Amino acid sequence: MATGTTDTTDPLWYKDAIIYELHVKAFKDSNGDGTGDFRGLIEKLDYIQDLGVNVVWLLPFYPSPFKDDGYDISDYRGIHPNYGSLRDFRAFIREAHRRKIRVITELVINHTSDQHPWFQTARRAKPGSARRDYYVWSDTDTKFPETRIIFTDSEASNWAWDKVAQAYYWHRFFSHQPDLNHNNPQVVRAVLKVMRFWLDMGVDGLRLDAVPYLCVREGTNNENLPETQEVLKIFRKHLDMHYTGRMFLAEANQWPEDVLPYFGSGDECHMAFHFPLMPRMFMALRQEDRRPITDILDRTPPIPDNCQWALFLRNHDELTLEMVTDAERDYMYREYARDARMRLNLGIRRRLAPLIDNSRRRMELLNSLLFSMPGSPVIYYGDELGMGDNIFLGDRDGVRTPMQWSMDRNSGFSKADPARLYLPVIMDPVYGYQSVNVEAQERDPSSMLRFMRRMITLRRQHKAFGRGSLDFIRPDNRAILAFIRRYRGEILMVTANLSRYVQPAELDLSEFKGRIPVEMIGRTEFPPIGDLPYFITLGPHSFYWFRLESPAEPIKAVRAAQEELRKTPLLALDEGWDTLLQPEHLFTLGHEVLPPYLALQRWYRGKAREITSCHVIDWCKLGASFYVMLIRLQYDAGSPEDYVMPLKIVLGRPAESLAQEIPDSVLALVRTRRGEGILYDALMDRASYDILLTAIGDERQFTTQNGGLIKAVPAGLYEKLVGAGHAVRSVRKVGAEQSNTSIIIEEALILKLYRRLEAGINPDVEMSLFLTEKSRLNSIARVAGTMQYRYPAGEEATVVMLQEFVPNRGDGWSAALSWLPDYYEQAEKRLAQGETAPTMDRPLLSATAMPAEPPDAFIAMAGPALQAIETLGHRTAEFHLALTEEKKNPAFKPEKATAAYTQQLAEAVTRQIQEALAILTAKSASLPPGPGADACRILFEAPSLLERVGSIALIGEKLGHRIRHHGDYHLGQVLLTETNDFIILDFEGEPLRPLSQRRGKGSPLKDVAGMIRSFHYAALTGLADFAGLSMKAGEKVEKNELLPWARAWYEWMSNAFIGAYFATTAGAPFLPAAETDFILGVFLLEKVFYELNYELNNRPDWVHIPLAGIIDITLQQYDRQKRTT
Repeated sequence: MATGTTDTTDPLWYKDAIIYELHVKAFKDSNGDGTGDFRGLIEKLDYIQDLGVNVVWLLPFYPSPFKDDGYDISDYRGIHPNYGSLRDFRAFIREAHRRKIRVITELVINHTSDQHPWFQTARRAKPGSARRDYYVWSDTDTKFPETRIIFTDSEASNWAWDKVAQAYYWHRFFSHQPDLNHNNPQVVRAVLKVMRFWLDMGVDGLRLDAVPYLCVREGTNNENLPETQEVLKIFRKHLDMHYTGRMFLAEANQWPEDVLPYFGSGDECHMAFHFPLMPRMFMALRQEDRRPITDILDRTPPIPDNCQWALFLRNHDELTLEMVTDAERDYMYREYARDARMRLNLGIRRRLAPLIDNSRRRMELLNSLLFSMPGSPVIYYGDELGMGDNIFLGDRDGVRTPMQWSMDRNSGFSKADPARLYLPVIMDPVYGYQSVNVEAQERDPSSMLRFMRRMITLRRQHKAFGRGSLDFIRPDNRAILAFIRRYRGEILMVTANLSRYVQPAELDLSEFKGRIPVEMIGRTEFPPIGDLPYFITLGPHSFYWFRLESPAEPIKAVRAAQEELRKTPLLALDEGWDTLLQPEHLFTLGHEVLPPYLALQRWYRGKAREITSCHVIDWCKLGASFYVMLIRLQYDAGSPEDYVMPLKIVLGRPAESLAQEIPDSVLALVRTRRGEGILYDALMDRASYDILLTAIGDERQFTTQNGGLIKAVPAGLYEKLVGAGHAVRSVRKVGAEQSNTSIIIEEALILKLYRRLEAGINPDVEMSLFLTEKSRLNSIARVAGTMQYRYPAGEEATVVMLQEFVPNRGDGWSAALSWLPDYYEQAEKRLAQGETAPTMDRPLLSATAMPAEPPDAFIAMAGPALQAIETLGHRTAEFHLALTEEKKNPAFKPEKATAAYTQQLAEAVTRQIQEALAILTAKSASLPPGPGADACRILFEAPSLLERVGSIALIGEKLGHRIRHHGDYHLGQVLLTETNDFIILDFEGEPLRPLSQRRGKGSPLKDVAGMIRSFHYAALTGLADFAGLSMKAGEKVEKNELLPWARAWYEWMSNAFIGAYFATTAGAPFLPAAETDFILGVFLLEKVFYELNYELNNRPDWVHIPLAGIIDITLQQYDRQKRTT
C-alpha cells in the first residue's frame, strides 16, 4: 500500500521542481552514533521546506558494504541499519508529502554489490543457466575491447576474475560492482519488482543510475545501445500503467544528442541530467566569455514536450570532465584543480564554494544561471551555505562531509564523539563549521542562505523558468550572457556579466518595443524599450532578472469629453487619510467627489436615475494607504444601491506620474502638509494585489469602522492556482466593458471586484465554485478564493472573486469583430459585381430542428468564424449538460417545469417588455431621427408582440426541465483560446435583475437566445466600424447597402450555433417537448427588450442596435416564418 503521495493533478510537476540532493548519512544524526539517519532527516524537513525546494533527492540508503558510498547495493528492499528502518522511511515519506515535498530515490540497476544475493547465487549457478545470466560472464578478459574504462584511476579493465565462478564478470565501474545483464528478460522483471516496491512506498521519482550501460552487445562500445532504450520503454510502460504523477530521472553522462534517445518520444525517461552544460558554466566564468554556454545549448536538441533537463552546478560526484575536449579538460584542471589531490578520474572533486575561491559574487551569479536556464535545478546539500570540502579525504568523500548546522560540537550534526563520525566535519578557518553554518546564516539577512531562499522563492513564482522557451540575445560584448525565457505570455529576460569588471552591453530588444523591463528581485522599473538597442551596465559578476511587462492598461475614455463633464475637485487634507476619514471630509467625499466620478464609470448602473445623496456607510484599511470605502447612493426613484470603492492617496512625483498614466482613475487632487497628490482608484496600483492575494491565502479578516467585517476565504484550489509567494509584478485591466472591474494578475489569475454590493449569495461565485468542485467541465476558469463583506446587521455580499486566468486570444466579441472586416471587404466586392447577400431562405429558428446548409459563397467569406461558432455551440451545450448532473444540492438540482411556472414566465416576460416600452415611450422624442423612427414602429407593433409572448403560457409542462444556466450569455462572456476553443465566464446574470432571480432556474434556451442576439450586435457593430474605416479611406460605402450582408452573417452564424447546440443536447431533459422554435423566439424577444432597457439606461449611444434588432431581425423573422407556414 503506497504511503500518501503529494498532489498528482499536474503530471508535469517535475518541470517546476527545485531539487535538493542530500545523503541521509550526512544530514542529521538523531541517535548519536555518528551517522545521519531518517529520524534526523525528519527533524530537519522544516529547514528544507523553508529553503523553498519542493523535491528531495536521496542518495542510496540501502544495505551495502559501502565500498562505493552505498552505490554498491547488497539488498534492494531494505534500509541500511545505520539509517533506520522501513518504518522510519515510511514516516519520512509521510512527513515530506505533508509539507508538499516530493521524494526522488536512487534505483541503481546497472550493477549491484558483489555481496548481493543475486550475485552470490549467479557465481555458483551453472554456466548458461537463468540465475547465472543475471550478470555478464566471459572466459576471457578481452571481450568488448571497444568499451572505455570509466574509473581510470582505480580500474585497469572492465572485467574481473571470480574464483568461485571460475570466469570473468563484467563491470563498468568498480570491480566489486558486477553489472546486471539487462539483456536477460528475467533481470528486467526482477528490477520491475524492485521498482514497484519503492513506488508503492510513495516515492515520487526514481533516479536511474548509469543507464547508458544497461545492455551489452559485441562489436559496440556498449553505451547508448538500442536494447537499452527498449528496456527503458518497458520500465516506463509499467510505471504509467500502475502509477500516476511519478517520474524517471536518467543519469546519462553523454553529449546532449546522445542523451536524446533516453527521452524516447516522451515514453522513456521524464528527465535527464545535462552533464555537458555544467563544466561549461565554469569555463565561461573563468574565460569571461559566454560562448561555452551558448555553444552547448545551441547544440542541445529539442526534447519532447513532456520531458525536462535536470541542471546542476555540483553534486556528490566529481565535477565530471568526460563531456569536454582534451584541451578543455586541461584548461579546467589548470584553472580549477592545480593541486593533483583535487582531481579524480576524469573530473575535479570539489564543492562549489572552493571551486570559485569562495567568491560570493560568483556563487550568486552561477546560482542565478542555474535557476534561470531551461531545466529543473538541483542544489547539492550545503551549497546553499557555501560549504567547503576536504581534499585530504579519499575518493569523493571530500564533498560528502556532515551538514553544518551550528557552531556546536560536530557542527550540530551529531552528539557522538568526533572520532565516531562517519567523516570528520570541515574545520578549516574559511569553510569550517564555526564560520559556515545554518544557525549563523539564518540570523544574517545578507547571508548566502537568505539569498538562496529569495532566489528559490522567486524562481518558483515564474513557470517560464522551468517550462519556457529559450532565445539568446547576442550583444557584441561576449562577457555578457543574455537570454529570453517565454511561457504562456510571460516574457523574462536574464542578463549576466561573466567578467570580473563592470561591463556595458547593447541588447537588441526591438521585438519588445514598448515593454517595460521590471527587475524581478527589487521590482524596480527600468526605462521602456524603444527603437534603439537597449543599453545596460552590469557590475562585476552581477546579473539581472527582468520581467518584460506591457504598459498598464487603465480605463480608456475620451479625455476631452470628460473635461466637459467633470472638473477634478481639490481636497485640502492636512494629514492625508487621517483628515479624510473625519466625518466632515467624508461628507465632502460623498457629495462633491464621488457622484461626478461615478457618472463616468462603465460599471455604475444608475445612470438613468438622479442621485439625491451619497454617503460613506463603512470603511476599513487593508494595507498601507489602502482603504476600502462602502458607499450608499439614494435616488430620486427606486431603491438605494451600495457600491465598493478601493481608494489610495499618493503624493509627490509618483502622483504626477499616475495622474498622467491613469487620469480617468483619479477622483480628486489632494493637498496636504507633506505635499500635493491624488486620490485614486486603488485597483490601478500593483501593490494592492500583493495585499489582496495574501489576504485570501491567509484567510484574513478586517473589521470595518462601523461594525462590519471583510473576510477573505481561499478555495480548495488556492495553493494550486496561486502558488507560493504572491509578489505581484504585472497587472493589467481587462479591456472589455463590463459591469464590474476585472484585473489580470501575472497572466495567471484574474481578480474581479464586484462594484455593486448586493446582499445574498452571488450567483457568479456560486456557479463558478460549483463547476470548479463538482463538474468535469474544462471550459471554465476555476476559483481560487473570494472576499465577502458582512454588513453590521449580518447580511453578506461578495466583494471579490479570484480565479485562474486562462491564456486566450481575447473574448468572443473581439474575435467576431476581428473576423468581420474581411467578411465585409469581400461583401463589398461581391456587391460591386452585382451579387446579392446570401441570406437564409427559411426561418432562422427552424434550425432548432434541422440546421440549414450555408451556401459555398458564405462559407468562403466566413473564414474560420463558422467553425469557431460551431465549437461554441458544442461548449454551450456541454455547459448546460453539466448543470443537469447534480442530484442533492437543491440550488443546482434540476426541476420539472409546471404549468404555473410557465404562466409566471409569460407574465414576467410580458411585464419586462412593457417596462422597456414605457421607457422607450418616454425617451423616443429625444432619440435621433433613425432610432426615433424605429421606436415609433416598435410602439405600433407592441400589442401583437405582447400577445405572441403571452401565448407561451399555453406550453405548460412541455417547456422542459428548469436548470441553472448562465443568465447573461453573449460573446463577451466567452474567451477564444489559442486552440480555437472557448472558455465560459461571468455567471453573474443580467445585472438589472435581483440576485434571487439570477440564482433561479429556468430554460437554458435563454442562454441560446442571448448568444444569438450577440451575433446580431456583432454584425451591426462590425458593419458600423467597417463603414467608418472605409469612409476615412475614401471608399464611400453607404451603410445600408451592406445591411443584407450583415443579416446574412448574423443568420448563418446563428444557424451554425443552434445546429451544434441541439445536436449535442439531443434528448436532454431541459429541451422543450414541442414548439422549440416558438419558445426560443419568445426568449429572443425577452432578450432584445432587456437590451433596449439596458441601453436606454446605461449606454444611450448604443440604443440603435436593440431597436434595429427588434425591427430588422426579430419582427422580420416572425414575418418570414408566417410567410413560410
